[in-house]
Amino acid sequence: MQHLEVVGFVFTAILPVYLLTALGVLLRRMGWLSEGFLHDSSRIVFNFAAPTMLFLALSSADLSIAEAPRFLFVSVGLLILLCLLAWALAPMIVSRRADRGVFIQGATRGNLLISGLAMAYNVYGVEGVALASLPMGIFIIFNNIYSISVLKFYSQLEGAPAKNYLSDIAKNPIIISVLLGTVAGTLELQLPEALANSGRLLGQMTVPLVLINVGASLDFAQLRSPSLAGWGAALYKCLLMPALGVPLAWYCGLRGMELGIIFLVLSSPTSTISVVFAQVFGGNAKMAANIVLLGGLFSFLIVVAGLIFLRSFGFA
Repeated sequence: MQHLEVVGFVFTAILPVYLLTALGVLLRRMGWLSEGFLHDSSRIVFNFAAPTMLFLALSSADLSIAEAPRFLFVSVGLLILLCLLAWALAPMIVSRRADRGVFIQGATRGNLLISGLAMAYNVYGVEGVALASLPMGIFIIFNNIYSISVLKFYSQLEGAPAKNYLSDIAKNPIIISVLLGTVAGTLELQLPEALANSGRLLGQMTVPLVLINVGASLDFAQLRSPSLAGWGAALYKCLLMPALGVPLAWYCGLRGMELGIIFLVLSSPTSTISVVFAQVFGGNAKMAANIVLLGGLFSFLIVVAGLIFLRSFGFA
């Protein structure tokens, strides 16, 4: 693939994100979106639309690990390592304890389904999607459990019962849908066509509704004077994760397409669903939305530069 084609695809993929986000900003300024709508729509996404989308994606994915066990173990190991590093750095970067969960989530939760797989397909074709999908189920399960854990941990009152914390995780609709989708994909279970089509319609609400909510939640006063936490989370997600992860993956023996997929996954922007999680779990939703916006901008620049570098020198 020519470098200009890569640049053109990245621009084409990122622009719709900003257009829908801008629509959210416009609708909020026109007074068409209320706080009540944002709260209720976030609950719909969290409890119904997003779980349905994830279930359908995982139930139709090829979850076999036989063909690339090293890639699977290295990619999962890198994700866990880099997520734990972000947690360790959070107290040094974020002074307000209540915002640390939002920082950690924003610094580690990539837009895997929308950006990661789309990039993999455009750069490496169907083979790239097949490879990227191998760890996807584990990534999604870990990301959701990890996000809920850090958000709940930093929003918990002193002395809150641990059983309530664990119960919230166990009953989370996102986690339940991911587990059920993984089982359905492993067993190759097929939904009736009418039910599957209904689910796809419901799942398709997720991305546009979340992006509009992101735009409506943006605080441009914070963007004019962004916090260290917001900048830090976006830079950690889009720059530091691939800068640390790709050399480690190369050291572990990954080459070519495997290394390229690692780069695309690690440099993907912060997931828009992180704003919904912040709202649902009482986090700083404005900070989460700003991390998403900054991450999208940084990711565009870093993905273009990184792909040109890796492919020019024959690494990916």
